[in-house]
Amino acid sequence: MLTTDPLLLASGTALLGFICGIVLYRGDYCMVAMLRDYYLIRDTTLLRSFVIYFLIAAVLFHLGSLVGLLPFVPPPTFAPASLATMAGGLLFGIGIVLAGGCVVGTLYKMASGNLVNWIGFTGIIIGSLLYAEVHPLMQLFAARTTFTDAITVAQHNPGLKSLILLAILIVGLLVIWRWSRQGGLHVISYARGYIQPWKVASILALLNFFFYMLSAAPMGITTAYAKVAGYLEQVFLPEHVADLAYFQNNSVSFKVGEILVSGGAGPHLDYISFTELTLMAGIFLGALTTALYYKEFKIYGLPPWRQTVTALAGGILLALGARIASGCNVKFFLGALPLLAWQGLIFAAATIVGTWIGTKILTRYVIR
Repeated sequence: MLTTDPLLLASGTALLGFICGIVLYRGDYCMVAMLRDYYLIRDTTLLRSFVIYFLIAAVLFHLGSLVGLLPFVPPPTFAPASLATMAGGLLFGIGIVLAGGCVVGTLYKMASGNLVNWIGFTGIIIGSLLYAEVHPLMQLFAARTTFTDAITVAQHNPGLKSLILLAILIVGLLVIWRWSRQGGLHVISYARGYIQPWKVASILALLNFFFYMLSAAPMGITTAYAKVAGYLEQVFLPEHVADLAYFQNNSVSFKVGEILVSGGAGPHLDYISFTELTLMAGIFLGALTTALYYKEFKIYGLPPWRQTVTALAGGILLALGARIASGCNVKFFLGALPLLAWQGLIFAAATIVGTWIGTKILTRYVIR
């Protein structure tokens, strides 16, 4: 199913994004709330649903690689983990709490007219532009602080990896069975068309698997944000954009047969345009269509100045963190963790710590 045809690739990923936007919006499935709400009120509902996502995605990815549906394992968009992965995850965790949404949560909440998330989106664009100025330094930092050459756990030992996944699957199923008996997977909601978190998680796992089959890698989106930033900067400072290595070099390059596939943050059509950018557009349009259908679209007034500044700063921090780590929660939580990739494990751990710090900042200085 892997294709290098731009039209098929763009239309397929856009469709998957559209469905994703509908599901995320109707389930109000926010990965920021997943971590933040545990620290605030010890709510683990969304965390439980993520366990379901992880198990389904891990099984699909593993079986897909065994039968040849996923020819690139690990994916060409992944790299060895480094201190940059850790530092980026920490910044990202702080940023998503302050911004009030991650890179996908921001999109589907923007689609309902929430101005706080539009401010956060602006911060992500600004943060992407700031990162472009220091990209060579961050690349050097990542190269000099790499932990291991292996991209995934037991990368060169398929049998061991299968055993690890089997052990995780058995434990996970037992835990889910217990939660199910206790009613811990169901959320009471009276909203029309609401989708339960465990159903959202299951659908997301399937969508990410299809995205992986189609594009050679699991979902990613933050390079698309940087590409949007590059297009905007090129309008006003084209010579400066041409001088920045970040906008001129490819972040991903691989071969499908004799065809070279490549792409990056630069303001031109490439692999990122036909995968991440179309996914980004699809999520927004799917959520917008749903908000309009249920007559829930409403543009709220500007928030208080403290919340405005916080959302903007959060967007900048999460963009810087994602770019330093070369990915975000979509790439690492939804893609790398089920693949047992070191980048995902380290980024997730750092993001959890960053989310705790961000929650402390939010409750002490913003929410009064």
